[in-house]
Amino acid sequence: MTLSINSYNSMYPINRTKPLSFLSSSNQSANQSFLSNYVVKSKPYEQYIKTAATGIANFLKSAQDMQASAQKIMQKDHSSFQARTAESSDGKKVTATASAGAASKTYEVKVNAIATSQTNSGTFLSKVDTSVASRGTNQFNITIGGKTTKVSAVISDNDTNDQALTKLKDAVNAAKTGVTASIVTDDKTGNKKLELSSDKTGADQAFEVEDITGNAMSATGVQDATQLALNASYSVNGGTTQTSQSNTIDLEKGKAAATLLAPSTDTVNIRIKPDEDKVIAQVKDLVSSYNTMHDRLKEAGGVMNSTVRKSMESLVSSSTYERIGIHRNGDGTLKLDEEQLKKSLSSNFEQTTKAISGNYGLADRLSSAAERYNEVPASSLLNSKARQVQQFAMYQSLMQTVMPKQSEWVVNLLY
Repeated sequence: MTLSINSYNSMYPINRTKPLSFLSSSNQSANQSFLSNYVVKSKPYEQYIKTAATGIANFLKSAQDMQASAQKIMQKDHSSFQARTAESSDGKKVTATASAGAASKTYEVKVNAIATSQTNSGTFLSKVDTSVASRGTNQFNITIGGKTTKVSAVISDNDTNDQALTKLKDAVNAAKTGVTASIVTDDKTGNKKLELSSDKTGADQAFEVEDITGNAMSATGVQDATQLALNASYSVNGGTTQTSQSNTIDLEKGKAAATLLAPSTDTVNIRIKPDEDKVIAQVKDLVSSYNTMHDRLKEAGGVMNSTVRKSMESLVSSSTYERIGIHRNGDGTLKLDEEQLKKSLSSNFEQTTKAISGNYGLADRLSSAAERYNEVPASSLLNSKARQVQQFAMYQSLMQTVMPKQSEWVVNLLY
């Protein structure tokens, strides 16, 4: 918003897309004659006009900031009142996550077995000995999910086990079959072995390896599974036993999920609840922005219509807000009792949410008030004295054109 203050146009919003300023460029030249002939000779008058412009501008800017803070609380997708957290009674057995808008409730999860990936762990070999894999081209198949892929690796005559295992590992990984190869080193002996693992858990991820040319798979000991690919087995809230390829299970249509970590003898309680810390942080920001706006109102008290401040203070004066922890100080500012708000959220989340972010709640009332003041002519925010000075400015500009000497005595009467 640009505030224009001059003898012809008074004080009013010009353009909401432009920054705040005292004089618009279009009116600057028109004001130069008036300022040089009159305002320069009347310092109190000039200062009063500047004070009025600054006071109104600062208040409107702070009101816009307060409105932005209030609107964040009211936006469904971004409001902290939609944020959720998940707590587990045994984080070593089951953990959980929850996204915005998830239902606040408790789930009882019983883990019978977790999903595993298949692992084929080979035989430890001396890394400096000559390779046990056949010299020349070694070809072998990897079959997973019904798809067979042929993989090749060339072993040279002088390759050691260390070099041969590295070549086999690289060949398997380059094929990108859904099976990953790695080399495991024994900390005590330094011996090494090849290990193959399915990238995902679940019975559908079981795989087979088979030599075609050469003996790479059999010689390194990775033909047989040392850990089977299995599905997870679990139940929720005493329901029927379910299975899953993954250890991450859905609890509420994508909004809440649990991760199974280990079998549990007893049920693990997963509690989905509002993220109280995020709510408190956002309400704290709203209170802070309101207090800043209130400070700007006090600073502009010499020129601002007193009804503006009274109107804003009446919006936050309510026993409802007091009960949830938003208290009004003696000077009209607000104070947030975080512990009281947290208790209110825990004991009566729906009512607390309605009081702050619902229709006609605190955020809605403050946002609407800020919008109204942003739309009215800035001159309507002035008190009676400031309006008289404004009207005199209009009169004086006309007087200067016809009787400049005689108009100076008016200023002397006022100041």
